[in-house]
Amino acid sequence: MTSLNDIQAAFIHDIYTGERTSVVYLDKNLTSTTRLDIYQNNTILGLTDILASAFPIVKKIVGEEFFKTIARYYIKSHPQPSGNRHTFGVDLEIFLDGFKLAASLPYLRDVAALEWAYFQATLADEASLLNFQSLTSEMSINPTFVLAIHPSVHIVLQKFNALDIWQEHQKKEIDSIELKSKTHQLIIWRGLNDSILMRPVSDILSTLIAHSQKGITFNEAMIAASNGVNNIKKFQQEFAEVLSLGVFSQKRKETL
Repeated sequence: MTSLNDIQAAFIHDIYTGERTSVVYLDKNLTSTTRLDIYQNNTILGLTDILASAFPIVKKIVGEEFFKTIARYYIKSHPQPSGNRHTFGVDLEIFLDGFKLAASLPYLRDVAALEWAYFQATLADEASLLNFQSLTSEMSINPTFVLAIHPSVHIVLQKFNALDIWQEHQKKEIDSIELKSKTHQLIIWRGLNDSILMRPVSDILSTLIAHSQKGITFNEAMIAASNGVNNIKKFQQEFAEVLSLGVFSQKRKETL
């Protein structure tokens, strides 16, 4: 006897792939294939809308019809992992990197990475922001102090000037944009007044944030991040700026 789990697995498989392996389990007196088509179409439409809400600039760049094509291929190879719609689309940047139909748009992967970080930053938990006074106090009394990173913070690797492209596509009338190829990193986070902020980030600050997120003490993280850095004054200015803009929080979130 076929288990319910096997039937459900076959049905889900068919919904995402367009195959018909589950038809054998359905009532042969009814138009099973037609009913499967209805479920599949509704699923594809719903998931495409979810992707469009998370990647509006990707959609604007490629146009609605090609975005539907991207969505169809992505959905087929990346079934929704859970009932949480806010996690669907996490691998789109990786998918686009190898999607042959979008090979003429090599920067699209970077735009998708930027947009996903932006989307996740809007959904991140709230946290009390760290200020200079609290930082100074913690450093003076706690030698094992770990710098807490705001839950909304994302560091995004970029190969092109996707931030320029993203900003230009916020306009109704889009001017021509010079495509520039240069590997760098962006920091994206939700700052004061719930505004989403994006800016290039230095390797030293990126390393400091990555180490802090792993629970490494502030002193150790600073030593690792500043190793070999010549312009420490420039980093100190950058650190002060992002501190004032809400990149760090009062208390590190404990992990189980």
